[in-house]
Amino acid sequence: MSIALREENFVVINVGSNITTAGIGMHDTNKAPSVFVNMADFNYPIKDNRISNWKDLEDCLHTILFKEIGIKKSRNECPVLLSVPVQWTKLEHERITQIFFENFNVPGIYIAPQPLLTLFGCGAVSGIVVDIGSQITDINIVVDSNVQLQSNFMIPIGGNHFDAYFLELLKKDTHLVEQFNQHQLELDLDFAKYVRELPGICNVAFGHDLEDDKFTTQLSNAMEEMPTAATEELLDEDNPKSKGDEDGVGDIPETVDIEYKGHTFTIGPYRHQVIDPLFSPELIQVQCLSLPEAMRLAVMNCEPPEIRPKLWESIAIAGGCCLTTGLSRRLKVEVQMVLPQSENAGDTQPRIINFLRIPEYFTVLKEKENQVYSTWLGAEIVAKLVFIDAKNYVSKVDYNEFGPSVIHTKAY
Repeated sequence: MSIALREENFVVINVGSNITTAGIGMHDTNKAPSVFVNMADFNYPIKDNRISNWKDLEDCLHTILFKEIGIKKSRNECPVLLSVPVQWTKLEHERITQIFFENFNVPGIYIAPQPLLTLFGCGAVSGIVVDIGSQITDINIVVDSNVQLQSNFMIPIGGNHFDAYFLELLKKDTHLVEQFNQHQLELDLDFAKYVRELPGICNVAFGHDLEDDKFTTQLSNAMEEMPTAATEELLDEDNPKSKGDEDGVGDIPETVDIEYKGHTFTIGPYRHQVIDPLFSPELIQVQCLSLPEAMRLAVMNCEPPEIRPKLWESIAIAGGCCLTTGLSRRLKVEVQMVLPQSENAGDTQPRIINFLRIPEYFTVLKEKENQVYSTWLGAEIVAKLVFIDAKNYVSKVDYNEFGPSVIHTKAY
């Protein structure tokens, strides 16, 4: 006899390489996850979006379900929606399915790709998803709720690289180095990471590394804002029309004081160069495409060709670095530099470039600091849809009859 699944028992787990989030109870999706697990505590079992250690990953998931959420394993009535990177193979999907049924005793499971969930969380079914993680930046194209795997591009640059590059910039500041020496503290990666993650400190300066300011202005003017739906606006701090950004990022102070371990340190304007390696990988001696180039090639690989120009109207930025002020505006300008331009715009030329956000009717998650939860929100929405009917997900009955491979028969 199958267990009737109830919304208050639905569990969502969004797997990350640095932080994995989870929660239970999908009757209200207008909320942030309740469980945050630092993957460092489990030796980082996810590396470059692939599973590097199955035992550590299983230990992590076991902790989430039975310690953090508090599920009773002997009578587990909680189906799990697992949000995973698109790079996971069929064998990895099968093995994780086996673990959940045989080791965790779940009544049902559903595995969904993260880029698709990110778009769902922003109220869209087609678009470009840029996930800036701790180890890599992942670019995916979604068309009509289908992730186009042939368009996937991975850039081997992420938050860890930003921290290392920022540390190099910090060490060039002789005044800051002297401050640290005076207080007998080490200027290290921990400090660089701490400063980078502080809200509103390491903004992305708009066109700061372009020598020709006149060209930058002309390029910006060419990218005129057009009225869009609430879900298709730039994030508030990156939208020149938004009330909170009337003065633009140009009015931020040249230096800023940071409190760290009981002392005050002064950080200069170089703090706004932290994310530059995404646009100029050679800064950190990495040979790869820049983010704008990778996005352009990802779109060029998608099918059908006629959808390509429209994709630029629905760009979703996810991952731990997505909240960096000015990122959308900088990306918008530099993307325009690699796209075809003509006075007579045809069907193959993008007309506008817009960034998605969580819709306004999610009154809690719509706030700026919660935009990082777009993937989580999409997972909550899908969980509410799939777990109401056993035809949509893999149940324990399905698994007992067909084995782990049954997971491939029920997925987006």
